[in-house]
Amino acid sequence: MLLRECLSDPDCGKFSVVIVDEAHERTIDTDTVLGLLKRILQRRPMLRVVVMSATLDIEKIESFFPGAPLVRVSGRRHDVSVHYMPHPVKDYVETAVACVTQIHEREAGGDILCFLTGVAEIENAVAKTKLALGDAVVEGGAAGKHPEQRERPRHVVVLPLYGTLQLEEQKKVFQAYGDHVRKIIFSTNIAETSVTIDGVVYVVDCGYQKQTLYASEGRMDYLLPAVISKAAAEQRKGRAGRTKPGKCYRLFTMENYEKFPDQTYPEILRNNFVNTLLLLLQLGVANPCDFPFIDAPPDTNMEEAFYQLMYFGAVDEELQLTAFGRQLALVPLDVCLARMLLKSASHGCAADAAVVAAMLQAGQVFLRPAHKAQQADQMHAALLDPTGGDHAGLFHVFHAYYRHQNSGEQFCYEHFLRHQSLQQALKVYHQLRALMATMQVPVRSTYRDNVVDTVALRKAILEGYFMQVAYWSVERSTYLTVRDGMPIRPHPQSSLGKKGAPRPPWILYDRIEVQGDAGACVRVACGVDVSWLLEVSTFYTNPTEINDGEILVALDRAKEQQTGGTS
Repeated sequence: MLLRECLSDPDCGKFSVVIVDEAHERTIDTDTVLGLLKRILQRRPMLRVVVMSATLDIEKIESFFPGAPLVRVSGRRHDVSVHYMPHPVKDYVETAVACVTQIHEREAGGDILCFLTGVAEIENAVAKTKLALGDAVVEGGAAGKHPEQRERPRHVVVLPLYGTLQLEEQKKVFQAYGDHVRKIIFSTNIAETSVTIDGVVYVVDCGYQKQTLYASEGRMDYLLPAVISKAAAEQRKGRAGRTKPGKCYRLFTMENYEKFPDQTYPEILRNNFVNTLLLLLQLGVANPCDFPFIDAPPDTNMEEAFYQLMYFGAVDEELQLTAFGRQLALVPLDVCLARMLLKSASHGCAADAAVVAAMLQAGQVFLRPAHKAQQADQMHAALLDPTGGDHAGLFHVFHAYYRHQNSGEQFCYEHFLRHQSLQQALKVYHQLRALMATMQVPVRSTYRDNVVDTVALRKAILEGYFMQVAYWSVERSTYLTVRDGMPIRPHPQSSLGKKGAPRPPWILYDRIEVQGDAGACVRVACGVDVSWLLEVSTFYTNPTEINDGEILVALDRAKEQQTGGTS
């Protein structure tokens, strides 16, 4: 929000004090804000900047803001004993289930909080723990105070916690279930700093979290597990010592812990830099390479970001913003979505593209509880349109929700959809329509009688995602990314990954996820025609830029057909 404020108010003149909280998370936005504030302080020395964190690298911040006073606020914490594994574990999910089971069977009262990396792991652990504890598991109990009994509770409530969980399910984590009922909570790192759960006495830490990594070689974003930092491990441990002495069980050896990085690896060193670069150029930063970042992005990421903006037509050969680039910077979305939105007007479907953009921005929409997976799949299938791929599916889900706004929460519950995500999507959609009207972008829709023109919509999406296209290799029985021939496959939850689903020769995708032995997969994808790709960007499909011979042959064949068809 503050970054967007700076576009119209470069000196933050509306504010006398700016507080940057949770600075230790080292997101790209946080680091960019700190760099901008450092520049603003040179022009406005009376501006007060407060940087807050529980585990920040103090020396680095003090050197970044020299002379800034340091204020320490001590908090009362109880002792937490730490227990390491004697040997590395092969499967930390299985080990986590065994650990929480033993804690419940052997330890006195107190809730258990176990950190895992993602939804699939958490739902798997919840199901296995319920199976392991059998009759001890209850679905709930009489609400009351958190039990202080010293004896081991007889019963447990096993609960998941992650950002895309339905709100009603999240609330269960914060409830007290009375005497003789222990909560076992499996959570992502959302419970590390974002929320506080009273009653936790035991923490189980797998030592990993999901992180996005940008590979400049293939210009791709990957979502994959990565080891946490020592600072994050300490934060997790501290969840056990808030109200009484606790215990922390780390599912890794002390030797491995010593190899953990001291602080969380900053996003700016591992993420795509293109959105930040576009913002800096719009803010009038003459040379982004000299911008005062706490940690400067790698030169390769900076270079690739400039290339991507050139491919998008956002900067010229002098690396200056074009008129289109200035328009692009005004859209508060990822640059791919922003380009899709602005270019969609030429395909007569800007309103439809705004729906897709809003749904992709809203995060996880589909819920698939482990104990109702088949029922959820059936309800989702009734809403989706497999012929148009996942993007058209998201479009139809949005409009189904739109038609049931008056009973939206009930509709989402019945169809296993996340109500908060659809509420957010609806809000973003209206904001995007208003923005396009302000920018004088023609806002038209192809949606008639519950049918959308999926050709026009997919052409518009390709305008933003032509750098994220893959080709089906018959020879290798997999999709290969166009630029570097990396094998990928549609995720089983993608409409293209279902049994019997169509297999388009060419697809575009939103993001690549790496899932252990399963390899690289894409959750949101749709089929495209190669002729559309050649129309959108002949520069990006230049043979000198492509490494895989099979893809070169496929593109050459498509170019010959295109030439033959127009001659």
